[in-house]
Amino acid sequence: MSKRFIHYFCPADIESKYALMVFDDENNHFVPLTEYYQYQLGRVSESTALSYLNILEPYFCWLKNKSLFQGARVDWTNAPLAIKSAIKQYLQKELGCKVRDQDSHEKVFLTNKSKKTVNHFLSAIKAFYKAMIKLGLYDHPNPLVNLDLLGQNIEISGDRKNRQRMPQLAGTEEPISYRKVTDSYFKIINDEWVPEIISDWDLPYKIYNAGEKSNWQLRDEVITRFMFETGARISEILDLTIGDYRNRLDKHEFSAYNKGSFKRRTKFIRISPETLKLLIRYINVERPKYANNPIKFDKLPDDEFIFISQRGGRYQYTAFYNNWTKIIGFAGIKLNPHKARHWFVTSRLRGIYESSSSKAEIEEKKKQLIGYMKWRDSETINVYEHMYDEEKYRDIHEQMIQTYSFREKEYLKNKKMNKPTAVANVVTKQNKNFEEDWLNDLYEGMD
Repeated sequence: MSKRFIHYFCPADIESKYALMVFDDENNHFVPLTEYYQYQLGRVSESTALSYLNILEPYFCWLKNKSLFQGARVDWTNAPLAIKSAIKQYLQKELGCKVRDQDSHEKVFLTNKSKKTVNHFLSAIKAFYKAMIKLGLYDHPNPLVNLDLLGQNIEISGDRKNRQRMPQLAGTEEPISYRKVTDSYFKIINDEWVPEIISDWDLPYKIYNAGEKSNWQLRDEVITRFMFETGARISEILDLTIGDYRNRLDKHEFSAYNKGSFKRRTKFIRISPETLKLLIRYINVERPKYANNPIKFDKLPDDEFIFISQRGGRYQYTAFYNNWTKIIGFAGIKLNPHKARHWFVTSRLRGIYESSSSKAEIEEKKKQLIGYMKWRDSETINVYEHMYDEEKYRDIHEQMIQTYSFREKEYLKNKKMNKPTAVANVVTKQNKNFEEDWLNDLYEGMD
């Protein structure tokens, strides 16, 4: 069995200061990561804290068993020089990066072998040492912070010569078009956010089927359907209240907060009639079994959370994630909850193209999708479109290869039998409705 660090959530019937505990590859309690996760709760979302933990556990296992600095294993408590050396090794050997040394920092170049989690790992390990310093468990400066950069006084000049730059609120200066200077010691040079394109249109049904096999609770079934039908983040769904349902006139809609809206309800989400029926059954039948205040829906206060734990409090992300891993285990796939959001956007974009009759209609529906998702940067959809175009090309190319294979077999078959080839008359999806003028225009454009 391979060595690894692992965490266990605190059982519902046990009182503990820790939401979970981390154990090393020898089943010893690994206090630093346990304390780190607990420290992060309340500072970042539960999903972010758990994702940081999941990405740090393999690193600390590698650090304990494979790291090397000046002929010895590196301990997480070592001075910054040793920690930086270990992280550089990990980036190169385990995450597939190229790292180039600069005067005061390291440049990290992503390659075609790099894992998608590089940026997430660097954020997580930087946050880890920040937490350890705050908790008094690490006696050195943060190894992931560029101390030389912190000592510099970087000023950005304004549009008016020899004048201090006016604040952005004044509206008198051109906006700054480049990124804020980062204080990170490891800087990713060629990083670009790429969304996940989930092209398996049956994915939700596979998860629903796995949920039934795992004997899931009605609460988790409703939440999972919310994820695939609304495109909302799991944290937004778990924070829904009774008032969020009452605030909307349409019975299939809920008010919801958006990332960066500081819990203000700035958007709405919609569910299907089938999911609404399941939600009503959950609220009327399953929820009262665990509620501290088991009264009927119409008398519940607005600030009551819709989804609650077996203790009657808000259903926490860690508890949901624990159940989620059991569900996807029955599906035989690896899938984090956020992938449902990517699936939703991908399927909506495909639906827009397939249901629209003009370019103007496509653009209008895209604007509606951008508004619904509440993307701060409307250019986000362009990234999805680029990936979606690649998916469409793959479909077309696959059809073309199938046609090539068919024509090749027919050619060889007729050649063996000394028959004139008849494949020129074969009608396929490629040459149906074919317009010769289009091909002529293409040739002219290649000149």
